[in-house]
Amino acid sequence: MNSAWKMFRFFETEPTARKYLTSCYDSMGLEHAERLAFQQSSRFLFLWKQARQFYTTAATADLSIQPLLLFYGCSHLLKGMLLTRDPSYPQNSRVLQHGVTTRKLKRNTYLLLEDEVRPQKEGFFALLVQLFHLSPMQDRYSMHDLFASIPAISDVYAALSEKPQHWLQVHWSKTHTADQASSDTQSWAEIAFPEKMDGPLAYSAETFVQYINRVAPDSSRLQLSWREGNAKRILLPETALSALDQHPLFRWQEHRLFFWNGSSDSLPLPEWASHFLLLYLLSMLCRYETEWWGELVLSHGLAERYLVELFLEHHMSSYPTVIMRQIQQKNSSLPHGLPFCDG
Repeated sequence: MNSAWKMFRFFETEPTARKYLTSCYDSMGLEHAERLAFQQSSRFLFLWKQARQFYTTAATADLSIQPLLLFYGCSHLLKGMLLTRDPSYPQNSRVLQHGVTTRKLKRNTYLLLEDEVRPQKEGFFALLVQLFHLSPMQDRYSMHDLFASIPAISDVYAALSEKPQHWLQVHWSKTHTADQASSDTQSWAEIAFPEKMDGPLAYSAETFVQYINRVAPDSSRLQLSWREGNAKRILLPETALSALDQHPLFRWQEHRLFFWNGSSDSLPLPEWASHFLLLYLLSMLCRYETEWWGELVLSHGLAERYLVELFLEHHMSSYPTVIMRQIQQKNSSLPHGLPFCDG
């Protein structure tokens, strides 16, 4: 089981849940933080407990029902994370709806990679979009958009779909420079990009650095500089390495760093969102398109089976860490004794 669960297990008792929520609401400057935490502590602890049980069961479940278990496990993790930022959740019955939809009837010649999901104006997903300031959202997201947005499976997806791969692995290393004014040694990270004649990597050094900061929200803009004489190497403070995960052009995957060399008009969704939308669609197929789903599960005639299995395996191993980082990024002061994990 992912090491992030050690952190989440901490939330599964009423005293620790209440203490942590109080610290979250205090840091937000909310009045009566302890009272708000007391009101939400039971909901909070049972969300983490049920999420863990969904994932534990899914790990040994047959593919025929795995997406359904993981969709509800994923939803519970997101709800637990939401409660650390919104003590009024759920405000009304509308936010209990999924907040996304897909085509009700599939054609006889249904192709998974041509399907799509559509975010709605109300519901749980809409609330998360508002919380993470993801607007403007597209009217719909194709399976191509969603699979291509996940670096860990983008190479397999590109091979199956014969679409270009926009996620490129970049090399990073730590370096030290001396501050001549103070004689102090500063720790920096150097990122070396592959040479490309297309996409943002074809820009000049100055334009490239400006582009990286232009597409980032104000909260995730970086202090960058480039190595003189080498347009494909940039420096940033070592302490900012972990913050790259909040930048729309970068993703960390098991200590590997990826850069999005696609168009800025089609920036990938963050992983918490793309996983939720993918699992929603796969769970709908699992529940309501049993004939097609059964063919996918039981036969070896559909190449999509490998892609689906790869995504579900990646989701189980990585998604708890994605949520853990979102919680730690927002709530940097953790209660004493909380198991800390780098992911």
